[in-house]
Amino acid sequence: MTRIEIIEAPSTWQTTKEHIKRKKVVYSLQVVFFLLAYFFAQAVFFEATLPFLLPFWAIVRLRYDNMRSAVILGGILGALSFGLGQAVILCLELIVFELFCRFRFYKMPAAIAVGVSILFVQIIWQTISYGSVPPFLVGLYVGYEVLLAVLMTLFMQLFFVRPHRFWQADWSYERIGAGFIVLATLLGGMQSVVVYSLSLTIFMLHLVICVAARVGGVPIAAMTATIVGTLIGVAELSFTGMLALYAVTGVAAGSFVRLGRIGIALSSIAPSVIFFFYDATLPLDIVYFFSIIMAAVVFLVLPEKLFLTMHDLFYPKRDEVLLKRQEWMTEHATENLTQFQQFVDFMKELVFDRFTNDNVQTRKIEPLATCMSCFRYDRCWSNAEIAPTIETWLVAKTATKSSDLLRAEDRLKQKCVKSSKLLEELELQLYQEQMNGQFYHGKKMIALQLRDLSRHLELLMTEIKEEALSFQSVEEELMMELKRAYVPCFQIDILHSKPGEREIVCLLTPKNSSEYDMLQLCDRLILPIFYELWQEPLFIEHYEMKQEPFVHMQVRFRSAVRYELAYNSYSQAKELALSSGDSHAIFPLHAGLTAIMLSDGMGQNKEAERESRRLIRMMRECLHYNMNPETAMHTMHYVMSLKREMDMYATIDFALVDLQTGTLWSWKAGGMSTYIVRGQTVLKIDGVSAPVGFMPQFTVETQKIKLRADDAIFMVSDGLFSSTANWDEQETYFLDLIKQRITEKMPIDVLLYDVMEQFKRRYTIEDDCTMIGFIMQHVIPKWTTVTMK
Repeated sequence: MTRIEIIEAPSTWQTTKEHIKRKKVVYSLQVVFFLLAYFFAQAVFFEATLPFLLPFWAIVRLRYDNMRSAVILGGILGALSFGLGQAVILCLELIVFELFCRFRFYKMPAAIAVGVSILFVQIIWQTISYGSVPPFLVGLYVGYEVLLAVLMTLFMQLFFVRPHRFWQADWSYERIGAGFIVLATLLGGMQSVVVYSLSLTIFMLHLVICVAARVGGVPIAAMTATIVGTLIGVAELSFTGMLALYAVTGVAAGSFVRLGRIGIALSSIAPSVIFFFYDATLPLDIVYFFSIIMAAVVFLVLPEKLFLTMHDLFYPKRDEVLLKRQEWMTEHATENLTQFQQFVDFMKELVFDRFTNDNVQTRKIEPLATCMSCFRYDRCWSNAEIAPTIETWLVAKTATKSSDLLRAEDRLKQKCVKSSKLLEELELQLYQEQMNGQFYHGKKMIALQLRDLSRHLELLMTEIKEEALSFQSVEEELMMELKRAYVPCFQIDILHSKPGEREIVCLLTPKNSSEYDMLQLCDRLILPIFYELWQEPLFIEHYEMKQEPFVHMQVRFRSAVRYELAYNSYSQAKELALSSGDSHAIFPLHAGLTAIMLSDGMGQNKEAERESRRLIRMMRECLHYNMNPETAMHTMHYVMSLKREMDMYATIDFALVDLQTGTLWSWKAGGMSTYIVRGQTVLKIDGVSAPVGFMPQFTVETQKIKLRADDAIFMVSDGLFSSTANWDEQETYFLDLIKQRITEKMPIDVLLYDVMEQFKRRYTIEDDCTMIGFIMQHVIPKWTTVTMK
């Protein structure tokens, strides 16, 4: 029964829903950057300078292109809260900074460009405002603002890495410290935001301390509270007891981390209550207590997954632990697979090795029971007079021509007085031989399939052991090489590392580069780096531009073949008829392995053509399912020998060419010789097996030849050579024609046509004729490497 699967196209509602989901992420990020810009514009240091929005704009301009509009809008709104003049100053600084960044002849570092822009605008603005040289104190504040802006740009460069690496990048002490400074600046910008009795600065600071205690315990909580509290005090020029309160709050919250979130929340509030009674000078009013209580409540309702994610970021799991676990899983999986493989080997020996052998026994004509009871036994068998007649009948019985069988029966009836009984016994004997042959091949086919299963299990165990070795060191080495070459690659993954089957995926960030430029970068720079590392050519299999979550290019590299085949075929039916018993196929199993098949059905009619095509089609399906070629040919013989009512069989000449190593494997069942022309030398591959489905017993041998560049290989059917002329002379003349054309460097299609035309002028083609020719050639890469000394 045919199963019909109906695949529904995605509905408009589903497409709209996915589009809204993607846009939701983008809009959320824009809101975040809008708020960051607003609070950076609100942050005031030393009660006079606002040096933080321009550094943030410099980082966004370089690394977060999609967020520029949100940052501009948030920054201007934040500056307007200080008056129109501050907004004008900010706009002028942004314009000057853009002019410096777009200056063609010299590119300033971002930090220097920020400082020079602020200094240039402030000096001109203050000079115009005072009508002369500004006072010393104003100049001092301008100097502070320039210095803080330069330092803040450096800190933001450490913290705000490129978006694709924000969470994956290493959280070093330098980056964490830069994050504290950025956080303190944001908290300073939030001081003007008070909703009823809720101060946003106090709320966020207390929440950060609680989260730090939950993630890192006492050290992280105390460090966070101390550093952030100190920076806020420096910004307000008020070194008060609040710094001690923040430090004690961090220590207390981290000390009770074992009691869970409730313990952290309560212990973080306790120091504020104690200090309220201890020091009346501290600003611990209703706003402060209401803010920290609300922060504690929000801390209690935060999802646990958030804390686990942050803990993994700051305390990543050790690679050694993961490797040990992988090794343990590999050992157990290998042990189970080994036991199963031993069982498969035992079954293979039980089915095949103990009960069959590959020695093909020649049929021996012996007296039958009918002859033993006949009065003419001595006359017929004294000199084995009747034995040739019986052998002729047996051969004619397995042939396809009924006329031969009728003649053989007539001769047998002339020599035997009990011909009817003898024919019945001979048919029974022939039937038993056929059944024994089918039983033999049935067992051998199962044995070969078990052997293939054993090989697949062995390959699987090898791959599992190889996967236990981490690719991390190789990936890190590749990343270092790409960085030295200034390749904008932020991630590289090695999917397969087996020579000839390597597969690598690189993610690149095309900064102001077109798709063509990135492909040129891959072709001329990345591929030579891979070749220098592995001494193996690779090629770009696929590339794709991705827009989410940011613009980047995904490029997949795969092992390239070392050789390529230039092939063609020449076919001619007998007497130029419409149907031919010859069939052939040339197809790749994968990029590095090509299969060539040539089959000749018995006869020149439609049935012969159908049988040869059927054999090639079944062989192709077997190879598609990774069946061993020898197993596939035995399976084909078993299947075709079952159709005894038609007595159809066909030859098969099958070859596999490995384009990575330059190796040719050949299997022949009744096929003609294969000729390998190497200059003026000719190598022949001959086969001794009978056609598929012809003899009761069937064997096939595998022959392996190492090819070289410019080798020409030719596979022919038996209709090429005439039966009336000398075989050796025809073969010699045929090879001389080929060697002469190869010397002239003819294309393969022209060579085949010219050789056959010259050959037919001397000899007559009496049967269906097919010739396949292919030439091995080196693949020459478009790039090369140059070592500079």
